[in-house]
Amino acid sequence: MRMVDRLVPGVTAVTPHARYYALHGLVAAHAEAGGLDASAARTLLRRAEVALAAVSFAHHPEGLEWLPRAHGVDAMAGRLRAGAVAVGEAEVPGKGGYVRNSWGFWGPYAGSEVALGVLGPGPMPVPGPRLDAVAVRDGLGGLLELAAEETLHVAELASLGDRLCVCAGGDRADGAWLADLMCGAGSEERGSRAEARRQTIRLLARVVGERPVAHFTRDVGRVFAFGDFLTTDPVTSGIDAAAAWRGVVLRNYSVGAWRRLWSWLVARVEGLMPVDELADRFADEMPPGMTVDAFLSSLPATRSRTGAPLPAELELRRSGEALPLAELRVLAVGARRVDELDGRARDAFLGQRGVELGPEWVGRRLDEARPLQVRDVARRLTYELVARSQRIALAKARRRSDGSLWLPTRLHERDGLLYRTSQEGRGDVGLRLDQLGSVLATCGVLRRDDERWSVTGDWRARLD
Repeated sequence: MRMVDRLVPGVTAVTPHARYYALHGLVAAHAEAGGLDASAARTLLRRAEVALAAVSFAHHPEGLEWLPRAHGVDAMAGRLRAGAVAVGEAEVPGKGGYVRNSWGFWGPYAGSEVALGVLGPGPMPVPGPRLDAVAVRDGLGGLLELAAEETLHVAELASLGDRLCVCAGGDRADGAWLADLMCGAGSEERGSRAEARRQTIRLLARVVGERPVAHFTRDVGRVFAFGDFLTTDPVTSGIDAAAAWRGVVLRNYSVGAWRRLWSWLVARVEGLMPVDELADRFADEMPPGMTVDAFLSSLPATRSRTGAPLPAELELRRSGEALPLAELRVLAVGARRVDELDGRARDAFLGQRGVELGPEWVGRRLDEARPLQVRDVARRLTYELVARSQRIALAKARRRSDGSLWLPTRLHERDGLLYRTSQEGRGDVGLRLDQLGSVLATCGVLRRDDERWSVTGDWRARLD
């Protein structure tokens, strides 16, 4: 996640909509021009976000397959389907409003907006050095008028969707401004975070332009990780960030393997269970009698004849093997890649050196255990993972007001017995490619036709 933040600053896993950058800039500019205090600015922002959600619902009542719903639509679903939203009621923070946070959805976007220069730092939205107040007023000014209304009628908002929906920024002035801000890089920005973002956008746009892409993380991520496109294409081969993205995506397969294994282990805990029994359950999923040496020899090929990474991780996850065995193989593939990658790709793949559970750590453990059976390794890993989870939980423990200790963990250990309070997540860590793609789409850089993405107008030439 630290590496991804360096490669695509200004977009996070919770910022999928370009128009919120513009809306928060609009509120900041309006508050400054009108001398609004924090309380008045907060109310304006919340009412404007309610209006944006209502218009977006009116434009696409069933939503769009490629774009998350506008923030707050789900919380206001009952009101919106009934046909009317009382703005004063919907904007109030709390359970009955469109969001609990007093500053609406500014919080998730604030860091990105400051990084981009849309806003300046502070306890309330203030214009930043890169904000174009004229462009955001031209594109989204109508939301301020809607925010002043007492009631918004969904049927009357449908005609405004082409101008004010979250999907419509690409055809408006605010979208053009944000596209230039996201994608542009002047000479003063060489080596900066803005240049890193531009390189990432150029990579994504080039893949979209040259390969069939329906889903950014899945399709673009695989091109980043595997094959020789990045090194042989005349555009991507000259982009410094390409190698870093290769390392990041490949490392994410190993991170995902650990998450899946840990989720599987926690799900096996029933009632009060001895750690030994959990270790046995993991071991029972391994091939009987197989040594670690044979296990490593059975891994699929990880490099082509040209030295490009082959999709061994994908092959293993499609193999039909039981999850624990397949994911342990994925970890072993990641360990093998330590000696196959070089340069910036290897640096990004390894990240912080010497960390527990990292590819180098996995490689050492497997190499030392070559004469042993894989079942023995599974048992050892169970003990190590359980102990690690307890160390992390204790490090993050907090004392409650009643004196009791709160542990941030779903798996608890007491006197050698384990019990769980809920299931663990098993999804992959987000690489922000989906969010970057949707932001670029809603500010006019990309478009989607027939379930395939493409680069719009002159943006392809500008990004090549």
